[in-house]
Amino acid sequence: MDESTWPYEVEPFQCHRCGNCCRGDGFVVMSPDDIGRAAALLGRSEAEFLAERCVVRPDGSVHLIDQGDALRSCVFLTPANLCQIHAAKPGQCQGFPMKWRPPDALEICAGLRHAAGLPPPRRRTISVLSG
Repeated sequence: MDESTWPYEVEPFQCHRCGNCCRGDGFVVMSPDDIGRAAALLGRSEAEFLAERCVVRPDGSVHLIDQGDALRSCVFLTPANLCQIHAAKPGQCQGFPMKWRPPDALEICAGLRHAAGLPPPRRRTISVLSG
């Protein structure tokens, strides 16, 4: 289902802090402004931030790394499903789910599921993996 055929009313969207949008096989692409804001928030130089938290792809795009866990959690996602850099959240993250969403957004996002009158997601959660 693409955004033009999205059948659910989700405005105003309310995040349920499930953290599922911060996990998975997607990549957060960092703009130069995103890099500057995040580095400043963390008290790091842009070069330090890039070396510690990003990978630069051959095409020159900059992507955040993940934690290397089974869920491929964003490097900034805490165990409480909070973003460590929320005050400097990358533009791509700010746009979820109104400006972009993966094809499985309705399967994974607690906020979208709630707006659609569906039960909480059963994917990409720590409790599902451990339970």
